[in-house]
Amino acid sequence: MLDLYRLSAQISEKKEVLAKHEEELKSNVEDMFAFLNSVDREKIQNILSKIPGKDEKNEILFCLPYYSNYDEFLKSHRCSLNTDYEVFAVDGSNTEIDRHILTPYYVLNIACVSIVYGQRESKFWYRTFPYIYLDQELYSDKDDITFKNSSEISQERQEKEFAAILEYVERSGETDQLKIVLYDGNLVDWSQDRQGMRFGRKANAILERIFILAERKKIAVCGFISVPKNSIISNIYKIYMCEKPRINCRECPKEKKRECEKIGRIKDVVLFSGLREGEYSNIFYTLGRAFDEFEKTDIGFVYLNTGYEIARIEFPLYIANDKDWFEKSLGAIYHQCQLGFGYPISLTHAHEFSVISKGDKDAVESMLYRFEDDLMRYSAKKNNKMKRIV
Repeated sequence: MLDLYRLSAQISEKKEVLAKHEEELKSNVEDMFAFLNSVDREKIQNILSKIPGKDEKNEILFCLPYYSNYDEFLKSHRCSLNTDYEVFAVDGSNTEIDRHILTPYYVLNIACVSIVYGQRESKFWYRTFPYIYLDQELYSDKDDITFKNSSEISQERQEKEFAAILEYVERSGETDQLKIVLYDGNLVDWSQDRQGMRFGRKANAILERIFILAERKKIAVCGFISVPKNSIISNIYKIYMCEKPRINCRECPKEKKRECEKIGRIKDVVLFSGLREGEYSNIFYTLGRAFDEFEKTDIGFVYLNTGYEIARIEFPLYIANDKDWFEKSLGAIYHQCQLGFGYPISLTHAHEFSVISKGDKDAVESMLYRFEDDLMRYSAKKNNKMKRIV
């Protein structure tokens, strides 16, 4: 039971610290805006000269406008609504491994939704794909005695989601109607090493296959990120302000790192908070060794005011290469957001169908118990929690 009085006192103390950080952030944001409005080719060349090479361990990610001038970082564009398209949305959910039950397990549930617009009657279709893991399947690939952690299970769920997208793309025929695929989250799998010095990226064979086929069949595969927390654009300013001829954060003293961290706290959405409803930013593409190594799955992104929030939309660069295709795809996503009160309605449906309820878990455990003897189903700790013994 929470002691709300003590918790309230702690929150009040920390609010003062947060307020101080907010003031610092405002000052840094003003400097950032001034810098982005003054960027020219000379400044960009200065930034590029400080980036470590492929053979160097240290790295920092940053981005540039894809087909705009350097002085148009903050330029906005009006989105044209598109109501004639087919959307395929995928979302998944999973349970965690409960070690306090006799037969530990976890379940993945992948939901696919397809909606066709622009005809006299919209067509709606959905399907779910459940997967259960037991016994040796519960253990991490790192060793055979440790259960998989949340991150490893989430990675498996993402692989199943991408597999569902690949199946849809493979089965899709070529038509004149626009087709888009919506994925809830980043298309690219990111991770950081222990020092936090560089971003890494694993090659994703399924994603590469999806992009190759989707480009051939004119299917726009897009990732939708609600409340994005990326700070890639602010890294441009961080690199420019660095006094060293070559970025190497390991050599910097702690005080200098704290100053850089203040700039890093400026999220991209803050820089595009001036976007009006239905407006989107320039197309950006990310630079860094992680992207140099995987050209076939390079992505671009924009920020879109959906009417409720500033969302990040990711897509493979083959879409950015066709401006008309890109604008129609973004118009369809904006239409989805209008129907879903700021979030794509197809992803909302996919999420609802993918949710694993308590009733679902009880049913799964009931099926598992049919194969067991009259043994204790739960640990004493879990049993007491369920009975709420005082």
